[in-house]
Amino acid sequence: MKFHIIIAMYNVEEWISENIAMLRKQTFQNFNAIIIDDISSDNTVELVNKAIAGDERFNFVINSEKKFKTRNVVDGISYANAAPEDVIILLDGDDRLFDENALQTVADTYQKDDCWMTYGSFVRSNGRKKHCKAYKQSVIDAHSYRQNKWLGSHLKTFKYALWCKLDMNIFLVTEDEVKSAVKRSLLAFNLKRWFVWRKIKAKELHDDSGLYIKRVDDKAFSYPMLEMSGERASFIDTPLYYYRNDVTDYSGKTRNFGAQNSEKLYMRIIRDILVNKKPYNRLTTLD
Repeated sequence: MKFHIIIAMYNVEEWISENIAMLRKQTFQNFNAIIIDDISSDNTVELVNKAIAGDERFNFVINSEKKFKTRNVVDGISYANAAPEDVIILLDGDDRLFDENALQTVADTYQKDDCWMTYGSFVRSNGRKKHCKAYKQSVIDAHSYRQNKWLGSHLKTFKYALWCKLDMNIFLVTEDEVKSAVKRSLLAFNLKRWFVWRKIKAKELHDDSGLYIKRVDDKAFSYPMLEMSGERASFIDTPLYYYRNDVTDYSGKTRNFGAQNSEKLYMRIIRDILVNKKPYNRLTTLD
């Protein structure tokens, strides 16, 4: 079993060296890492070059154009050149694996459960564990992941063969979908959302290619993967991920959707659209 670890990052000079150091300490060593820098303006690039020097398992890609999180993840998986049974692992640049046994735990789970994907628990940088749970059998049977509480948390891993079953349109939202979300906000009497969402155009939610939403990439692919996998999706209770929840602030005027726009409200409309997309059918095989 081989792992391909995708790290998309921007301005993470304070944390990236620790991230890479934990990867290099893993007891499970059969992995490659694709690190993609999205035009950082700090010392991130220099620190990455220093941290990976001499280790051929690390491949460093420096963007020449701004791509944002979703497109970087898609490109990173493409760069990995994975085999169908290989496992893709997603790791943000400002986070890290929880300890040196994280990858071995993932490998053991795939071998024990014969699963297609895993999700699990993480520890926040403020010291609190995110007490995640497995989806109930009733949710799996009813195919109702989108209508229930989100549980598909870090560490996110999946077989490349499962990724190949996705239509890349999952990363695209249409103008009609935006209009439907605006209507839902009004019917729910959420006037704050309605006031902001009614001004949003679909193109504002995408990168310059118009094909990829800028954020919330995890739910865009995790919902379809859970729907396709059913009982072949395994929950790992052991914390595998260290999430720096204290370094990202979505409450003000932030970077991804323009200087005058609230990132939190823009991300919420994308989430609303993803929840209301048509679910994928359950698969019996990845062949």
